[in-house]
Parts: sequence; structure tokens; C-alpha cells
Amino acid sequence: MGKTRVLKLLALILTSVFALVFTPQISHAGVDDFEFKSMDVRYELSLGEYDIAQLKVTETLVAVFPETDQNRGIRRLIPDFHQDHSLATNIISVTDENGAPRDFTVEYADGYVNLVSKHSDDRFVHFDQTYVITYSQRWVIANYGDTDEFYWDVNGTGWAQPFGSVSATVVVAPELSDALLVDEISCYQGAQGGSAPCDQKQLNRTMSSTSVEFKSAELAAGETLTIVLPFTAGVVNTGSVSQVTGTVEYALLWVLGASILALLVWSVYYRIVHIGGRKWRRFVTVQYEGPQDPDLAVVSQVIGSQRWQAALLMQAAVLGYVTLAEEGGTWLVTRTDKKVVEPNLQQLLGALLVGEPGSDSVGASVGASVRLGAAVVEPESGRIAAVFNEHMALAVREGLDERYYSHFAVKTTFLSWLPIFGVTVGMTFVAASLDARVDAGFVLIPILLGFVASIAHAIIMLSKRQATQAGVELSIYMRGLSEFIRLVEKDRLAFLQSPTGAVRAKGPLGQGEVLHLYEQVLPWAVLLGLETEWAKVLSLYYTDQNPPNYVPLAFIHSSSIASLNSAISASFASSSSSGSGGGGSAGGGGGGGGGSGV
Repeated sequence: MGKTRVLKLLALILTSVFALVFTPQISHAGVDDFEFKSMDVRYELSLGEYDIAQLKVTETLVAVFPETDQNRGIRRLIPDFHQDHSLATNIISVTDENGAPRDFTVEYADGYVNLVSKHSDDRFVHFDQTYVITYSQRWVIANYGDTDEFYWDVNGTGWAQPFGSVSATVVVAPELSDALLVDEISCYQGAQGGSAPCDQKQLNRTMSSTSVEFKSAELAAGETLTIVLPFTAGVVNTGSVSQVTGTVEYALLWVLGASILALLVWSVYYRIVHIGGRKWRRFVTVQYEGPQDPDLAVVSQVIGSQRWQAALLMQAAVLGYVTLAEEGGTWLVTRTDKKVVEPNLQQLLGALLVGEPGSDSVGASVGASVRLGAAVVEPESGRIAAVFNEHMALAVREGLDERYYSHFAVKTTFLSWLPIFGVTVGMTFVAASLDARVDAGFVLIPILLGFVASIAHAIIMLSKRQATQAGVELSIYMRGLSEFIRLVEKDRLAFLQSPTGAVRAKGPLGQGEVLHLYEQVLPWAVLLGLETEWAKVLSLYYTDQNPPNYVPLAFIHSSSIASLNSAISASFASSSSSGSGGGGSAGGGGGGGGGSGV
């Protein structure tokens, strides 16, 4: 090896050693790599309004930060919920050991108060730093069976830092001193669930004051000091509902709730009697044929039927404009050569039926067809749905124009909702008064009840258009037709031959004439949901020599006409689916919480 190469290799080694030894090392320590010298807490325990336990807390934490630029301050997580009650934590101040204010921010989230204390200019802090945090809470004494207890974690188990010492002094107000069960005072230290007693417990009692001191030394990360002060049960308001059940406000709450339900009952009455036209109802007379006017789709709106699409197609078939055939679970609707006379059917069939691909004639042309069923997919299913929707929109307009029904009772609905709103507001104030005493969540009752009642009231009142005399009479007529369909055959024939039956216009009835009458009723039976029953009646008159010309005889005998409505619904579905116990261990009480460095 040459001299030059040896010198280069030696220089490289020396450079590497120099860099390794003298290059400053980058610190990877996190903001939680520090410790607390001490935490001293003073609790001032008293009774407030309605004998609710109140607490004023002064925490003094001494943090020891490294000399490097690692930390800007501390984060303190204070629990804001205990034994089903909000503690209503209110941060009063954050200072240093001399009382000088420290910058801090507060956020309330997930049942905790998140307090961060650091300089507003984000500068670092070093060595010993004292944080004095003062705040207030309520509902801090809870019932644990035979006793009520102030069962509290001092520092809490949520710290990643060790504590050199943790101490707590509880100053008990005079109104609570006589109820304090001094022989049962206890304290614990350690990790969650630990039962080791704390290092020091001392009761200080004079004629004018009572205080208890607790202390633990050398607590590791995740360990806490927990204190338990038991009181005679019943002295402190612990939020039991039984404390307000006999009050006037409690009774008034349920009276107002019953009033809301009574208003809903009135809504149902108004919907049936006034909106539904029950006040105009008359004796129902049996009818042997469908009404001459209005359009079948309009009738469906008046009586609230959802089967009008199948009924209209069946009407077109009975009149000879189309034929119906079931093929592999779908229905095929095919145009015949008979001229369509009825305007409503002209519009529907012209839009629904299409000719052969490439044909110049579409719509009502002979042989034009459409398939209905689950096998129909976009864009065809969307086109079918649009055709029927457009036809129904025209029918709704016609029903309004012809005064078979009026618009929805929006004004009456709003005016009748105002009492529900008023009672709900009054009920909310009463519930808030009860919650001020027991904090049992009474205020949720009127909010939920009022919301549900408002929705139910709107649905009840706006589910049907306002009835008119003409609409009521049409509904009664259709009930009469429904009764005719449900008659047994001998009674039905007897009716047709009666003075009120078809004999007035038709003369003596033969089998062919009866069949003709029964065919005309079939679309209305479909509309009323009685097509299965009526198909059985028709099967008595159809024969192989005299079959129906609009649907195969086998479907009449099998009563499968009902599947036509299902096929139409399935077509629409294809279109829509294409979218989119008390204190006994460490860490089990209220308070405590935890924190971290920032």
C-alpha cells in the first residue's frame, strides 16, 4: 500500500472519531420527561343551595423541568363528571408561588377540563416551576349505600410523572362537621385498585373548625393518593330523585307531560273527524261498479290507496287497450290496436309504452310494450318511475281543481302546534328547577317529549289533504263498492237483480252480462287491494271457450294478478337502489385525573 493511500485512510479515521466525540448529541427526550417535586391540595368542603356539596380546590404543583429547551408548561386534566353528575368545574385562577398570574387556556371535552398553562409567547421553562390552580366544583359527595362520602383522588392516576410527595388538607364547613364520621375516615395510595393505606392521616378539630390532613411520599407514575371522608346519609343532597318526588314542581312536570299527550290525542281526533271528513260520513250504499268520475288515479288520492299504478294498467287491459302477460317473474304490457278514448289513459300509455328499437312510431303504436319487474334496471326503471310520477302529479292537480280534496291543513297544523310548543317550554322551566335540586337530567324529558310530539303532530295533521264534501262522498262510494266485492256470490247476484242494482239499466242478467260487469270492477278491486278475492269470482265465469282477452286464463284461476302491483314496485326499487361501591381503594373516586407536560 502506498504512503499516500495510508495517509488518506488515517485522515478518514481521525475525522470519523472527531465527529463522533465532539458533535453535539440531539436530545430525543419528550415533553413528559420531567417530574413533580410535590403536589399540595387544599379542599374547602361546604354545603350550598339545596344542600348540594360545594368544593373549592387549590392545587399547588411544583414541577422540575430539565435545563434544556424541552417544556413550555403543564397540562392538567380535571374530571368534570362524578357519579352521574356534572361537577360544573369552574377554573378561577392559575398563578405562581408568589401569586403572579400565569397564562392558561381551558377547554371542556369528553367529561374533562383540559387546562394548559404556558407562556403566551411559547417560551420554554426550566428547573423548578410552581403552578397554583384554583377552581370550584359541586356534587362532590355521593351516596355509597349506608353513607354519603367525599371519595376523592388527589393527583389521579393519569400522570406519566412521579411525585416526590402528595398531600391534601380537607377543611370541612361547620354545617357538615357534625355529620362527619371521623372513625371511618380513610386514605389509600398506589396504582388503580391498590389498597395500601397512605403514609399519614391526621384529624384536626376545634370548636370552630374541622380539617383532615393526608400525605403520601414517593408516588410513581400512574399512582395516586385517594382520600375518603364519610358522612351520615341524608344530610347532603346527593341527587336522588326521591328528594323531589313529593314536590309541586315534580307533579307539575308530569301534568304538563300529560297535556302534551292530550294535545296529540286531539290531533288524531281532528285528523279523523275534520281532515278525514268523518263529520260528513253518511250511510254506505252498496255499489256494483266503479265511479264514472274522476280518474282512477284521483280516486286513489282521495281514498289513500298506493296501488293505483297496477289498477290503471288493469283498467287499460279490461278496456282492451293492452294485454298483460307474466314472463319469468316480470309482467309484459303490450299495446293492442283498439283506439284509446279516455284522456288519462292516452297520456299514460303514450308515455309508458315504447315501440321496437329503430321504429319511428313510439308510445301508443300497436305492439309497443314495456316490461315491469325486478329485472328492469336503469335507465328503463328510472323512465318508468318518471312516467308514473308525472301521471300522479297530474292527478293531484286534477283532484285539487275538481275540489275532491283541498290543500294540506298547514295553517291549522301550525296554530295547533303552538300549544305543544308552549307546554314544552313551560315543562322545560319546571324540569330545570328540579335539576337545580337533584341534577337528575329532568330537562331531557320535555326536550325529547316536545320534539317527538312535534314530529308526530306534523305527521298526523299533514298525512292527508283536507277533505271536501265531494271527496267524502267519493270515499263513501268506494266503501260501497268494497262491500259489493266482499259479498258472497248469491248475495251479490241478488243485489244486482234488486231495485237498487244493475237490473234498472241492464234488464235481466245473464252470465255474459254478469261477467262483463265483473270485469269492469276488476281495476277497482286492484285499487282496493281486493284483486285476489275478485279474481276468484271471475274464475267462476271464465272458461276455456270464453277466456279473458287481456290476461291468460291461468292467471285468473291462480289469482296471481296480485303480483302485478309487486312487479311495478320492484321496477321502482331498481331505480332507487342505484343511488347511494364506596371508597376502598386507590384511584376509584372522583377528582384526580392527570396531566402532562407541554
